[in-house]
Amino acid sequence: MKWSVSRLEDLRNLVARKIFHIGFVGLMAVPFITDIPPELYIAALTFVGSLLYSIQVRQPIVWEEWRQSFFKALEDAFGRLEQLLPLDKPKLRDQYLKAVRQFEELVLLAERDYEKRHGYLGILMGAVGFLTALVLFGKQHLLAALISMAVYDAASAVAGSALGGKKFLGKLTAWGTAVGALLNTAVLMSLGYSPPASAVITALVIAADAASPEDNLTIPLAAAAGSYILHYL
Repeated sequence: MKWSVSRLEDLRNLVARKIFHIGFVGLMAVPFITDIPPELYIAALTFVGSLLYSIQVRQPIVWEEWRQSFFKALEDAFGRLEQLLPLDKPKLRDQYLKAVRQFEELVLLAERDYEKRHGYLGILMGAVGFLTALVLFGKQHLLAALISMAVYDAASAVAGSALGGKKFLGKLTAWGTAVGALLNTAVLMSLGYSPPASAVITALVIAADAASPEDNLTIPLAAAAGSYILHYL
């Protein structure tokens, strides 16, 4: 398969977005490995996401200044560390600054055009989706939502972009959907869901992905709803 430069660039940008996407899901998983109440934790994240989104949309200049200040602070952090500790290692400093610049480039790659203009809507909708799923279905059914957001969403998008193929049900591709579905079902089964339950949850996730203009909002709800319904059948 021969790829054009533009297609390789699109795939690179997509992978960058999915790295942050999986990191976001990891944040949502914190209550599963700590004693933090999930309702309080996810509500707090949703509030922070809403606050940042409102600043991006209503005060874009302030947001850009904050972002530049953040990366400048990261660059200056090594200098402050050198003042506290006698490091005197120019190579280590150069490696650190290179890592900071690469992180900044990764953030720029991950931003979609509409996010640059209108803010990080996907993060906000993901937080709202998880919070709604938690309130409606409870913590015990949020695991399916976490897995589906991390596995199906990322795998289907990357496979669909890399392998191509015809689109169906609007934005889905056959290869992307197949790879995402197989991996999502396999991971759910490995975590104790029965094969039929894993398949049903994945089917609901695919339907939510196809039907919604913002899958970060609907995938957590669909997965948690599937887990909840199957639990009582």
